[in-house]
Amino acid sequence: MCGKIHSNVEAQGGGTKMKTKASRISVLGMLSLGTLCLSLFGSVALAQGEPDNEGNIQRSTAEDFLRLGVRPIAIGHHGVGPNSIANPNPALPIENTVDSVRQAYRLGAHVVEVDVQLTQDGQLAVFHDDFLHDFTCINTLTLDQLQQRLPFVPELRQVINVAREFNNRVGDDLGGILIVELKAFSPHCDPGDVLEQPVVSAAVSEVRRAKMADKVIFDSFSPALLLLAAQTGPEIPRELDLDGLQLLSPAQIQAVTGLPVTIINKKNSLGLTWAEIGPVFRLPGYASAQQFLATGMATSARVVGGEMDFFGAAEQQEPGSGAAFVAGAHSLGLRVFADPAGSEADWNFFASLGVDAIYSTIPLGVRLQPAIPDL
Repeated sequence: MCGKIHSNVEAQGGGTKMKTKASRISVLGMLSLGTLCLSLFGSVALAQGEPDNEGNIQRSTAEDFLRLGVRPIAIGHHGVGPNSIANPNPALPIENTVDSVRQAYRLGAHVVEVDVQLTQDGQLAVFHDDFLHDFTCINTLTLDQLQQRLPFVPELRQVINVAREFNNRVGDDLGGILIVELKAFSPHCDPGDVLEQPVVSAAVSEVRRAKMADKVIFDSFSPALLLLAAQTGPEIPRELDLDGLQLLSPAQIQAVTGLPVTIINKKNSLGLTWAEIGPVFRLPGYASAQQFLATGMATSARVVGGEMDFFGAAEQQEPGSGAAFVAGAHSLGLRVFADPAGSEADWNFFASLGVDAIYSTIPLGVRLQPAIPDL
């Protein structure tokens, strides 16, 4: 997950920043989480259901990860943690690189997350934003052209190969699980809103080609992308993510980001109101946390994820409401992941809510997670 909708949107290739810092206090003004658990879905059975425990089950799969009875489990954030050209951390390899992913697995992470972008020649580059520091869109560059500018940027297949390597090493233990974020395109780089199916098709094809469909999870802030993923690669589990910004009104968003908000007629809207926020975001808004969970169910997601500016604001506005959200999701058979934990305090806060996994820096998360039982 991690940095899905940063409070600061940064171009990784340089120092340009578009600051869109959301208020952590105002988000919950539109929510009523205290009654979440049964208010919308009260008598709904576990729609996702528990996987059948009978028969032979291949070990060290995404399903094994989602079945774990201990929590929270650490997920390597873009590898070992955030380190971009815009925000350098010389102690870490550059995020979303083969070196960062490999180091995360070596340091004990069982699960690692990366972001992907579609290039002009239909390849998948592992990179956070869909534009560079000079606002050149990645989809206007071939993979070779992108790597000439940023040699450290890998292809998704290279990262998948690292995950497979570690998955093969662990045998019946959990390991080598990979979360691939399908990034919502910015209006700047996809003004016609035509690139969603190509990126989903490319990602599904790459995962299937590597025979890693049972070891990968797709996640996204865009339910439209997840719906396409459910249709194109239904065997690959999915996670729908939520940022606090998505619970604000257009006027509130404009006030806290300083960017214009334009309501649009979105393809594959799933009945939601979609907006473009300046040139950088095209995402749905949710009238409530209940509507977000209903959308997760509509896309057959196995997991819902919440950012710190959702959970933190919820607990600050109404203590106990973040935990109520987690309990409500669990009552629907959904797992809940939280993002990001860059400190022990962050980790402990998320853990107190009862979440199942936390996107975190490594080895911090490895040190703080509970012992993982044999599969």
